[in-house]
Amino acid sequence: MTSVDPVGRSAGTLTDRARGLLRAERVATRSGWLQAVHPVLTLFGIGGLIAVTVTFDAPGPPAAMLGLTIALAALSRVPLLTHGLRTAVPMAVSLVIVAPQAVLLPGETLSGPLTVPGVTYAATFSLRVGASVSLLGLLLSTTRFASVLGALRTVRVPRPAVALLAITYRYLLVVFEELSRLVLARRSRRIRPASLRASWREAGSLLGTFLLRALDRGERVGRAARSRGGTAGRTYATRHGIGLADAAFAFVVFATVAAGVLLP
Repeated sequence: MTSVDPVGRSAGTLTDRARGLLRAERVATRSGWLQAVHPVLTLFGIGGLIAVTVTFDAPGPPAAMLGLTIALAALSRVPLLTHGLRTAVPMAVSLVIVAPQAVLLPGETLSGPLTVPGVTYAATFSLRVGASVSLLGLLLSTTRFASVLGALRTVRVPRPAVALLAITYRYLLVVFEELSRLVLARRSRRIRPASLRASWREAGSLLGTFLLRALDRGERVGRAARSRGGTAGRTYATRHGIGLADAAFAFVVFATVAAGVLLP
């Protein structure tokens, strides 16, 4: 019998990655380009670049956008290996999802069952996903989450929406800690290693228990917040004024959006 536990291993890896992502804001405190840009401008700039990225219908422009995000990450002192892995995984998943289109879409044959329109669509879609995820990763890596909330409040995003986002971010770590305890309890009750089939058989029960406990924890968090006066939050102060880094980033965003809109 093979001694494997893919469910426990996957849950543990997911928990560790979530802890690192939620706790690590060291990159946002470094001396880099995007770290020096005002959070409101960063929010609008990244949003504008994502908006123009999803409109591309050929693989060239999103590939160029992906290259731009890598350059921005390097200038902002973001670890390129970590950033690349966070971008490559969703990009690979999206490519697997749309891969059948490379055969199903009619048109000129490229090689075997592959067609030119199908391959072009699959490549464009995966590159758009990669560029969008990379841009979102830049926003979260180079801007502290409290500053993102402050930017949302500055642009008059409804207060309940900002409060909900803040609570969700703050208590994601609590939810993943709950998952970690479930996995630990599951391992402590096991006398001998389970087979691959047995592990997958237990996955549904583990997932259902985790969802129920997460729902119960969410209700308790809501009651605790209401007992302390609610979740209205507070006003976040502006971090700094407009400077050279802001002007340079605004120019890059404007030039990129203009090229994406005007060029065929």
